[in-house]
Amino acid sequence: SILTTTGYATWDYELWPNFSKIILFFLMFIGGCSGSTGGGIKVVRIVALFKLWINNIKYMLHPRGIFTLKVGNSIIRKDVLYTISGFFALYIFTLLGTTLVVGSSGADLETAISTALVTVGNIGPGFGAIGPADNYAFFPDYVKWVLSFAMMAGRLELFTVFALLTRQFWKR
Repeated sequence: SILTTTGYATWDYELWPNFSKIILFFLMFIGGCSGSTGGGIKVVRIVALFKLWINNIKYMLHPRGIFTLKVGNSIIRKDVLYTISGFFALYIFTLLGTTLVVGSSGADLETAISTALVTVGNIGPGFGAIGPADNYAFFPDYVKWVLSFAMMAGRLELFTVFALLTRQFWKR
C-alpha cells in the first residue's frame, strides 16, 4: 500500500477518480513523518519550507522586519533552512533526472513521473504502467539500474549517496 510503503496493493486505486489520484500523488511526494522509515521529503521539511516561503513574503512586505521561523516550539536556524532548501532542490532534480531516464525508454508521462516518485520516495506501487496490479519488468535494464540507484539514494536521504559521488569525500 502507498500508506505503509510496503508495495502491497490492497485496492486498485487506478479505478478511482482522477482527483483522488492527484491527492495520492501529493501525499506520495510529501512522504512520511520525521524519523519514520517512510520515504519522501518528510512532513517536517514541507512545513519548514512552507513557513520559509511565508516568511519571505512577510520580508518582502516589511524589509526591515525580523522574523523567526518556528516549527512546533523550536526555532529553526538559517543553516538548517538552507539544508532543507538544498535537500528539496536535490530531491526535485533527482526526480527530474529519473523521470527523464524512464521517459527515454518510451514510457508515457504518467508512468515516468510516477516511477520516479515511487522509487526515490520508496513508496511502492505507482500510477500508469506500474500501478497496483503491475510491475517494473517491462523496463529496459538501464532504466532498472537507474531506478535501483534512485531507490538507494531515496532510502539514504539523498545527501549521503550524493556525498559519496564527490571528489572531496574520497580525498579525506
